[in-house]
Amino acid sequence: MPEILIVEDNLLNLVIEADLLKSCGYDPKKAKNGFEALEVLSKVKVDLVLMDMELPKMHGLELLQRIKCNPETQGIRVVAVTGHCDPESEQEFLKAGCHAVLSKPINFDLFGAQVKEFLTATNSPG
Repeated sequence: MPEILIVEDNLLNLVIEADLLKSCGYDPKKAKNGFEALEVLSKVKVDLVLMDMELPKMHGLELLQRIKCNPETQGIRVVAVTGHCDPESEQEFLKAGCHAVLSKPINFDLFGAQVKEFLTATNSPG
């Protein structure tokens, strides 16, 4: 089963995303900020990171840069899960290396299929 890491500082969003993933058969890892995410990534080989971009202590773009600059984690697909889904923000996240952008609030009915697609789609150059 693929390993998924959720990085989300809002406890309700974290619980909802984790419960939805569990209902699809995944056992997601969780982090509430960028430093916790880096700690998880140093211990577990993760296939997908679902990441809020507005994080405390370390902004999502900084965390993304650290993931993409580390040879051990640079191949991990990172999906921005954010309320900032205007075209400019979306392009910024994609240009910075995100595989895709999901808008909040997430669509409960589509979330599992979207995650499966992120895990199986051909890797983007980002």
